[in-house]
Amino acid sequence: MITISVYIDTGVVYEYSVESQDRAREHIHAIVKTGYRHTVDGKLTWWPPHRLDKVTATGKGISTSYPDDVRGT
Repeated sequence: MITISVYIDTGVVYEYSVESQDRAREHIHAIVKTGYRHTVDGKLTWWPPHRLDKVTATGKGISTSYPDDVRGT
C-alpha cells in the first residue's frame, strides 16, 4: 500500500492509501491539478490547488527513473 499525504496551508495533513505506485501517481496528478476534496459526516470541503503546500506518496515500491540530488543555496 502507498500512503498519499496532502499538506494544506493551514498545517492540516490529510492521508489515505492506494494500492499501487501507478495509482498514487494518478491521484497526486489529479490533486495538484484540481485541488483536494475531503468528505466527512456528509460535508464536502474542497481545497483549491493554491492552498496545497505539498503532496507526497510514501510506501514500499515507490521508485523513479530520474533520481535527483539536493543542493542548498
